[in-house]
Amino acid sequence: MKISQIVGKKTIDLNVDIGEGFPFDRELLSFASSANVCCGVHAGSEELSRETVALCKAQRVRIGVHPGYPDRASMGRIGMKPGQERVYLKSVFDQVTRFAEFGEPSYLKPHGAFYNDTAIVLPKDWRTAIRRNPPPASAYEASGLYLAQFPGVQSLILLLRMHKLPLMGLEATAHKEIAQRSGQSLLREGFGDRQYTQDGTLQPRDEPGAVLQEPAAIREQVIQLAPNVDSICLHGDTPQCLVFAEMVFKALVDSGYGVGV
Repeated sequence: MKISQIVGKKTIDLNVDIGEGFPFDRELLSFASSANVCCGVHAGSEELSRETVALCKAQRVRIGVHPGYPDRASMGRIGMKPGQERVYLKSVFDQVTRFAEFGEPSYLKPHGAFYNDTAIVLPKDWRTAIRRNPPPASAYEASGLYLAQFPGVQSLILLLRMHKLPLMGLEATAHKEIAQRSGQSLLREGFGDRQYTQDGTLQPRDEPGAVLQEPAAIREQVIQLAPNVDSICLHGDTPQCLVFAEMVFKALVDSGYGVGV
């Protein structure tokens, strides 16, 4: 937490994805109050993760563990295919366990496809959607059976329980239920540099316009999101990320917010 930044009527966190091997990590931490540190599998390396953790600690920036699928070609941004679940989810568990040994994370934020695979928009009747004989013994069991259809969801619940970490994620999705079932809090996240769909999830990156590039559009989206989230995310692999981070920081402060945790 950077006390000098907390000057407004509401404090809001500014988080950045770093430790992936891109050039502006150190500079981004001048504006960020939280850092989602790559575990060295979807990108980067364990050595880089350790260096990034040390950098965050030196600058008093809150650390989040940021595990992703073991697919460096897509940087962990392609969802699991049938037959990959066991390998991919074991990798995620191993990443968080290793990172916890040196990183002292304050929360967990899934990366890329792991984030999207668990940010499911639940239908209105999802708690009673599963029918079986005999019927579920309780509404809690019935809703659990629905969530069990999604392997990433179950794994994320277990990870949060095991490591006793809050989840940073999208409130309008299953992330809220995942946090509740794990007995942990949800850090409500908004994305400054990503386009949203109408259902409140992120537009797939392979679609045109999924990553916002215009500073004015990013600034407008951040100001719209700020009243309803705990943290704003910017990505460290965007070529203009440093420009965007400075602009977002200034926009939040000019709008009466303090940036911090």
